Amino acid sequence: MEKVIFKRAALSAAVVAALVAPGMALAAQDMMSPDYGQSYEAFVKDSKLTGGLFYFQRDRQRIDGDPTAAKKEGKYQSNLSHATTQAALNFNSGYAWDTVGLDLGGFGAYDLAVTENHPVNQENEFSFAGRSWGNNAKDGSPEGGFSLSNAALKLKFLDGGITAKGGYTQLYVPGQIGVNWSYQPGTYRGGQIEGNFGGLYLTYAIADEYKAPWYKETQVFSRAKAWMDPFADENVIDYIHGVAARYTFENGTAVTGSFGQSEGYMDSYHVKLAHKFDVLGGLSTSYQFYGSETDTYTKGGSKVETYDGLAWQQALTAAWNYAQYGFRLEGLWTKAEGAEGNYLPRLTRGYANSQGANEIWWDSRSDWNANNEKALFFGVNRSLDDLVGAPGWSVGVSGAYGWDIENGQGKKAANGEDTEWAVNFDVSYTVQDGKLKGTLFKLHYTDYNNDISQGGGWTDYPNIFASEHDVKFHIIMPFTIM
Repeated sequence: MEKVIFKRAALSAAVVAALVAPGMALAAQDMMSPDYGQSYEAFVKDSKLTGGLFYFQRDRQRIDGDPTAAKKEGKYQSNLSHATTQAALNFNSGYAWDTVGLDLGGFGAYDLAVTENHPVNQENEFSFAGRSWGNNAKDGSPEGGFSLSNAALKLKFLDGGITAKGGYTQLYVPGQIGVNWSYQPGTYRGGQIEGNFGGLYLTYAIADEYKAPWYKETQVFSRAKAWMDPFADENVIDYIHGVAARYTFENGTAVTGSFGQSEGYMDSYHVKLAHKFDVLGGLSTSYQFYGSETDTYTKGGSKVETYDGLAWQQALTAAWNYAQYGFRLEGLWTKAEGAEGNYLPRLTRGYANSQGANEIWWDSRSDWNANNEKALFFGVNRSLDDLVGAPGWSVGVSGAYGWDIENGQGKKAANGEDTEWAVNFDVSYTVQDGKLKGTLFKLHYTDYNNDISQGGGWTDYPNIFASEHDVKFHIIMPFTIM
């Protein structure tokens, strides 16, 4: 245990030392020089204080979805029902001596209405499920409260060509490390350095703790899920890190490659090729590959193996805007043999213990990531400016279909079913002027279906839900104080 504590302390000290030392050296220079006062004032003059008010109401009905009620075979039951408000405030300083600055941010959350004593509602992802991941006792009731989201030093060098930050902050490494979102981002304890050199972008990030925005404190990483003794010595991961490079050619083609690793557990790989064709008014396309392999480790005398060999996802995407219309067509193919049976879009095993940076998201309930699954998504969005005589309104319709679902051992469900599908409808309005300019109102509805099992297949398919009807309503009101 002392070794683990030493590693974490050394990591934290290294991040802080790397970021603070240059600023201290600059401050030690001639503080009476004519340029000193003006340079320091930039810290205040270029500062910004922004925030937002948020409202989220949700009603999700799932077949046999209420774990606290008697099962009614084939009947939809309330699975998630709440109305939650959030308020956020963020301070972003300028750079003193054109080199060092500070970012601070936090938010509060409160449930205006919620079905209490219901384990699903406790982790509704917009109020607080508890103190930290793995330590939130499932009493069925979410919490209100406040959480720090950002407290980091930031540096820049070479006229902003290189930037760095460290502390409690958000990290992003393409294809490897990202954050969970409610209206607020998750937070890592770690640091990142980035550089732009012409068409070349490079970055490296490292962290030893993380919290999703529905937890109040950061927690260590783990090989296990939250209910599987995640903090036993053999499960704890001391750190995760990732490195990425992207080169953008003059014709707009961009090539990205990255590598991520969780200490002693997972290696992850990502490649993305993107290009915008100058046809049809501009057609944006990409090919994306995400791959991961895990080490086998021993727990209780048994070998634990998340993946059997290399697990991967491959995606093809296309997006096209024409007049008032926007079109998206995307395809996904997953291979995830082994105990997990689905592809994890992160460097740790438990949901919300860390987060990856997979770009494929269809807002269609399922992750469409079961072993051997192929899935397609198509969506159309239309601006209504020309029809309603006022800007800001849009509507959208989309659908997703997945097939050939197998568990991690390559077997289909006992009833022979292997498909899932969903349809979505969206209506949104953004205020165009006045004191509420930028405020967004959005209504989203999903009808998700699968016939694999009434219970959602959780025994053999750990990430397949039962059929659902999901209604979400958002109000997002940004503001700037200075």
